[in-house]
Order: sequence, then structure tokens, then C-alpha cells
Amino acid sequence: MILKRLACFWLLCVSVCCSYAHQQIDTAETQSRAVPSEKTSKYINPEGFTIGARFDITKAGANYYRKSVVNGTFEYYLLNLPLKPATYKTHFADGEEKSFDVQIGVLDLPLTPAGCHQSSGFIIRLRAEYLYNSKLYGRIHFNYINGFVCSYAKWAAGFRVNNTNNGWEHTAELDYGRENFKKYLDHVLKNTTVSSLSREMVKVNIRDVRPGDVLIQTGHNGHAVLILDALYNDVEKTVKLMLAQGFTPAQEMEILKNYEDDESPWFTVPLDSGDETMIRTPQWTFYVKDLRRFSN
Repeated sequence: MILKRLACFWLLCVSVCCSYAHQQIDTAETQSRAVPSEKTSKYINPEGFTIGARFDITKAGANYYRKSVVNGTFEYYLLNLPLKPATYKTHFADGEEKSFDVQIGVLDLPLTPAGCHQSSGFIIRLRAEYLYNSKLYGRIHFNYINGFVCSYAKWAAGFRVNNTNNGWEHTAELDYGRENFKKYLDHVLKNTTVSSLSREMVKVNIRDVRPGDVLIQTGHNGHAVLILDALYNDVEKTVKLMLAQGFTPAQEMEILKNYEDDESPWFTVPLDSGDETMIRTPQWTFYVKDLRRFSN
């Protein structure tokens, strides 16, 4: 347990220090924002157990609204994701509670397999689950670190990856069942990173941002967060983004708290922002230029 807390503290310090060097974040300020808050958030409806029901958009400010979403879309899927109880805190894969208070909500999703649900892994998992549940099997494919594209349709047809030559071998029976899908997803999560995930995506203008988009930075200290919700303001020409992250060591996916805006679950971005406009989260700083969307 001590080693886990030290590891988590070290990783937070590394991310903050890297952000300070490249993104002008003050380390002491970031650590002070990670102090648990005792007050009950005015944004939370504790009786709501989905994202759409838990967070009260009337508290976001005047003129903010959610755009209507169509049943069956990725945006609809995200707004209806299940949440842990409002008082629940983020836990690591081994069951230990996370000591840094950066969350205002936690998705009610099991951590399987342990160690594979870091920032990119959770995003891949949610995208794959949505496509699988929608029976859009042909759109489920992910780039591996080595460039190999792993297609679920091939996997379900009985093919398995030959890591020696980055090819397929027909070794199993046709199977589109849930258990076989989970095996495919486990294999994908072990062979993907933030950098490989970025190759699934295309750049998005902040004016066109929507739930399901991703803020992503690649490289050795890369990180990614998923946009779960977006509130629009046509009067002030701004958008408020709800961001969720996994992290290292492997942990549950948490909805981030905006300490710079009354501990809100949304991060405000002007719609006329340039590429270098910062979006500061408790453990990372992104730029508008980091905004991406799945290409399929």
C-alpha cells in the first residue's frame, strides 16, 4: 500500500513537473488543488446514476444547454453511462482508494484486466463497447504500437494475431459472443498506448467539439481524457467540457473536478480559442490543438 501511494505521488509529480516545463503549471498550486473537499457540490444530484441525470446543468450558468442527442449515437451512450454513488472515491485496480481528490464522479465499470485501464485503455474500451453493443462490428479496430491494425471482425471470424510477422492465423471458430469480444479487448489493451490511440483520430476544431471527442497528447509522458459531456453557450460563445480520465497506476475512470471554477464538473473553453489555449485539469494541462475525434 505504501509503495502504491509513493508510486501514485511520484507519477503525479512527474506529470506536474512535465507540465510545468512545457505547459507553465505551478507545481505547488496543482498539489494544493488536490486537497479533498468536504462540501457537497451544488452541481450534483445524488439521486442520479447516469452522467445526464447526476449533474445539474442549471448550475453551470446562464444560457448553457446540452444539444439533443440521438438514441444510438456515441454521445447518447456516454451520457447514459452508469456512475458509482455520489460519495464514492476513485480506487486503484487493487482496491486501494486514490489519495488525490481530483474527481467529482466515478464511472461504474469494472477494472478488467488489471493494469490495462490507464488513460488510453479506458477510452479504447468505451469506444469498443459502444460499437459492439450497437453491432457495428466492422468499425471496431485499433492500431497497435507496432502499427498493426487489429480488427474485431477478423478476430470474431476465428483469426488470431501472429506477433512474429504482424499477420493473422485462422485458429478458432466464428464467434461474436461477449466472452470472445472481451478476449479481443484484453488483447487490444495490452498492445496499445496513447500514441497508438492517437492514430485512430482526426483533428477537431473547438467550435465543432462534442461528447466522444478526446484531448490527447502523445510522447513518453502522454495522456488522454475523454469528453463525456458538452454544454454550449451561444451568447458568450463558450463551451463547457466534462472530462474523464484513467491514470497510472491503473485506476477507475474518474470525472475530473475543475478546481479553478468552483469545483465544477465542466471546463470552460471559448469557442474562438486558438490552438495554444490551455485546458487545465488537476493532473494535466492540454491545449485546444490536442482535440481529436475517432475517424470512424
